[in-house]
Amino acid sequence: MQSIPSLFKLILIFSIITIFYSCSSDDTTGNDINPVACQDANTAIYEEKDGLIAVEFESISDHNDWIKENTIAGFLGTNYLVWTGDQSTNTPGNGLLTYKIKINNQGTYRFIWRSRVTNGTSGSEHNDSWLRFADASSFYGKKGESIVYPADTGQSPTPNGSSKDGWFKIYKSGAADQWKWQSSTSDNDAHDIFVQFDTPGIYTMEVSARSNFHALDRFVLFAENVAQNDAINETAVLSEITCN
Repeated sequence: MQSIPSLFKLILIFSIITIFYSCSSDDTTGNDINPVACQDANTAIYEEKDGLIAVEFESISDHNDWIKENTIAGFLGTNYLVWTGDQSTNTPGNGLLTYKIKINNQGTYRFIWRSRVTNGTSGSEHNDSWLRFADASSFYGKKGESIVYPADTGQSPTPNGSSKDGWFKIYKSGAADQWKWQSSTSDNDAHDIFVQFDTPGIYTMEVSARSNFHALDRFVLFAENVAQNDAINETAVLSEITCN
């Protein structure tokens, strides 16, 4: 029969091993979507690699009244975010989501998010949210040779429909009951979204609520050297999280 001191030593050793294992399990990798590795989760930065940024919307720590759900099938990752509060069709900035991104390779990036309608059957309602890149070198919509800029930035022309204080209204079209990769601006004249970064560095992407029951799943930014199908592939590696 073991003595009390020996038994106490075994318990102590087991406890130390358990604590060490638990702490080491919290380390993040490029595929983790919870920035727990940062002492302050608000300092998490999503790093571009080889011309691609891929981020799950729910991975930031502050959802600012967006609801994290996993009830509607077909989403990527572990959850998605949906806005269930009041609509903000004319006032961007409500329900603000902020993502810090690190650009290593300067250039022009296409932006697309994956979203869907979560209420009703109309594909033209509950289908949009606001988007802004205030500190990028340029943020614009493009359709062929036509380019539009966010309102109130001193640039023109601006898109059809809503735009304010550097924000674009970003919408999806098509069936309401499907997740879809699409980010368009300018009503009835869909322009794709592009962001230009003239120098490497850390930039801020902002999303805010517009239509309620609009759900956001994942977004990508990809340079010209990256094929769209590769960027939006559901097996694409999520961007590595670093701490500022």
